[in-house]
Amino acid sequence: MDLQAGQNISISRHSPAPAAITVALAWEPATTALTLDANAFALAASGKVRGDADFIFYNQPTLPGGGIQRAGDGRSFTITFAALPAGIEHIVIALTIDQGQRRGQSFGQLTQVRTEIRDAQTQAVLAAFPLATRMMAETALIIGELYLRNGEWKFRAVGQGFVGGLAPLARQYGVEVADDPDVAAPAAPPAAPPSAAPSAKPLRLEKITLEKKGSSISLEKKGAGFDELVINLNWNQGSAKSGGFFGRLTGSGRVDLDLGCLFKLRDGRAGAVQALGDSFGSLQQPPYIQLMGDDRSGASAEGEFLRINGREWAHIDRIVVFALIYQGAPNWAETDAVVTLRTPHQPTLEIRLDSHRNDQRMCALAMLENQSGNIRVTKLVEYFADHRVLDQAYGFGLRWVAGSKG
Repeated sequence: MDLQAGQNISISRHSPAPAAITVALAWEPATTALTLDANAFALAASGKVRGDADFIFYNQPTLPGGGIQRAGDGRSFTITFAALPAGIEHIVIALTIDQGQRRGQSFGQLTQVRTEIRDAQTQAVLAAFPLATRMMAETALIIGELYLRNGEWKFRAVGQGFVGGLAPLARQYGVEVADDPDVAAPAAPPAAPPSAAPSAKPLRLEKITLEKKGSSISLEKKGAGFDELVINLNWNQGSAKSGGFFGRLTGSGRVDLDLGCLFKLRDGRAGAVQALGDSFGSLQQPPYIQLMGDDRSGASAEGEFLRINGREWAHIDRIVVFALIYQGAPNWAETDAVVTLRTPHQPTLEIRLDSHRNDQRMCALAMLENQSGNIRVTKLVEYFADHRVLDQAYGFGLRWVAGSKG
């Protein structure tokens, strides 16, 4: 069933009624210069958030209690109705263009944004909302709204452009925001009166996208140092079942895209953390890097994760993070892959695979270097035939033999 703007459907009356749904977004063209971010606002009857924790976005992907979970690829949300806190009566789904106003971009550079409401367990499509966007000058788009009425959850297609980017949109729903990605230099917040009680810090929307090969940023050590660093690799999570607009990749089936890294410690030891050879690493002992499982189906909405024990960063010299197409045709352009690096008290870093070599199976994504205790992150996005050639390019000096995943 295709919806038009203003139409609604009942989720609760669907037979069988799903315990959880997935709201999945896609757009045409799938490969675009726009950096698109999906956001959700859990609202009370007032139409406002109860607090800033009710805003789900790239720096805060989960509603406390787990009722709303943003996928790692930023293209979908899973809503579990029984886990939603009491008092949440509306969930607004929105799509924004990162720094769209500063870059002179708009949704008019796309032809369509399509939303599918799916049963989260079966992935059966309950409804779809195709929205033509070619004439839209805005950089924020309110996709639709889930709302509770007489004990029944419904979805309403909205499709309304919003003037301004993510920060004005968030403020409209009552979120206290400390910065605006579309403003070059965020204004300093006014000083609180001496008698005022301390209040919670406003949310920061800061996200840094390393756009050019070789561009770098340094994460400065604060206080006792870094906490855990989480590196996520995700790619187009379109379901193979739905095909067409939501099809994940051209060619046959799903691609098994693996995340891994080469590392060198300060004492000279070097190695690899990867699924090949079951070299998953360790957080509490050298190399202080761990791969969190291996999604062999390519179907996980969360993608793959590397964790780095930031408290042991002094023992690490450098890391090259890479992606490997273990199975399937090496069609990097179709993966639309993105890498994010998150660590507490630092801006989210994002690296997109915006250049492609479909004749190579490996891509060096990023270099992390220990510089006077800080973490220097450099965008690489360089392609190689195999581990050996990648190793030679970055000088880790490892010996390689053929391997497989157990």
